[in-house]
Amino acid sequence: MIRKSELTKDFYKPKEAGTLIGRGPRTVSSLVRAGKLEAIRSDINRILIPRDSVAKLLEQSGLLLEDEDARRDAIYARASSHEQKNRGDLERQVLDIMNACEKEGLDKPVIIRDTGSGLNTKRKGLVRLIEMAKNHEIKRIFITSKDRLTRFGYEYLEELFAMAGVELTTLQEEENKDLQEELVDDMISLLASFSGKLYRIRGNKKKKMREIIDSVPEEDRE
Repeated sequence: MIRKSELTKDFYKPKEAGTLIGRGPRTVSSLVRAGKLEAIRSDINRILIPRDSVAKLLEQSGLLLEDEDARRDAIYARASSHEQKNRGDLERQVLDIMNACEKEGLDKPVIIRDTGSGLNTKRKGLVRLIEMAKNHEIKRIFITSKDRLTRFGYEYLEELFAMAGVELTTLQEEENKDLQEELVDDMISLLASFSGKLYRIRGNKKKKMREIIDSVPEEDRE
């Protein structure tokens, strides 16, 4: 018997799937060709069977043991700056979510606090949240408002989490705070990023120009 949690790979080769059900790889490949088992083709035309299809095959063979859902809930809070963090914005968001979910209850919630611009897609907390979703460690994410997760492209993140079987819950459509201050913080962050890139480009141009000048013999520079 195989527990569902033991299926840790996203895709399985016919030989691997066959080993799980006690059949040979040819049997599995035959099921794929007959349309009885969902599979895809790799770049080099090899058969790859998604985890869900392997689980279904095990279930049909009476070899699958369902696990209790061991995934947890997640609370995500974000402050744009350390000033907002020091004002207690992060803790206020966490408290608002916990109060809103008091009746329903939260399942062993993990609390992720982030500090950074909503334009920054590489925030440590956001990256950790995505990794936890991909690793099937969480089942629900709670945020106070959409802009806590990201300033733009919320729908893409929502779809990404949905594909991992994670439900994204927003307490309110808009954040009850000074939006002007938030936008100023984001614009400063954006300008700082562009300025840094501009200075690097200029620095590289000067470096290349100096290399060209240095490569010319002194008698030819006049």
